[in-house]
Amino acid sequence: MLRFPAIAEQHIYRALDILAPESDVIEKSVYQNSAALVDRQTEILYYDCTNFYFEIENAAGLKQHGGSKESRPHHIVQMGLFMDGSGLPLAFVIHTGNQNEQPTLKPLEKRILKDFQLSKFVVCTDAVLSSHENRLYNSMGYRAFITIPSIKS
Repeated sequence: MLRFPAIAEQHIYRALDILAPESDVIEKSVYQNSAALVDRQTEILYYDCTNFYFEIENAAGLKQHGGSKESRPHHIVQMGLFMDGSGLPLAFVIHTGNQNEQPTLKPLEKRILKDFQLSKFVVCTDAVLSSHENRLYNSMGYRAFITIPSIKS
């Protein structure tokens, strides 16, 4: 029976400061290792953004006043996430809460092209991310872009 040492919650949070700068390398390694174990369906990639709110008085760092998905008047942080056709995460990015989410797709997609060596895929997003620039960027090479309707509609 394996026994792991007891780790205090504060030590886990401290480790995040060390891991955060290495997140790109960690994502790339997780993808490469998982591809050896699981059939990663990379012909279709899904991208979406969400946000997390903080009940704080003043803006600080990434936590900025922005349009919350729940229409709450709080400071938020945005997260953009690419998933493959199997629903497995590929890469994510964190942005300030006061940033428009449309420009978040292209830099993260460039990382996927470079770090994951993926070049033939269809990017699926909701209508909010369906800007002219995003559609144009995905009309190059062997990539395409689809806007999918929300589940609600």
